[in-house]
Amino acid sequence: MSHTIKRPRHLTTTPTGLYEANFRRLLHLLPVSLSASETFSLAQAKITIRVLQQFKYTTVISLKKILHTQPEPYLTVLSHLSAIDMELRICHDACVVEVIGYQGKSPIQSLCPYPNEDMLHIDEKRQLNLFLKDVLENALRIAC
Repeated sequence: MSHTIKRPRHLTTTPTGLYEANFRRLLHLLPVSLSASETFSLAQAKITIRVLQQFKYTTVISLKKILHTQPEPYLTVLSHLSAIDMELRICHDACVVEVIGYQGKSPIQSLCPYPNEDMLHIDEKRQLNLFLKDVLENALRIAC
């Protein structure tokens, strides 16, 4: 008697699986066609997406999410945390999306030496792509 274990079609444990899953999530939020320098907002999720560069097989977009709608006096110290600002590269032919910039810092290295000057995680790029997954899932939950 043989047993087969059915695995999910796309695993998110590998970097490529995570990039592909984020691509599918992003497709549900983006309009059918994108044009260069276009900006659009998902009002319910408070996300603004702007096309920065567009080529035949890749598109670079800026994804911004406002975290606080009303400024609180005690948040002035944390004003740099009031929004998420990510730069994403979408590869249409490979059907993947990856974070290439975060909060104005670019490029993001796959492996960072530790300890480092900015106290980044050893796997900073993976952590940011997992964070993108959470942001996109939250936006999909709000939008649907």
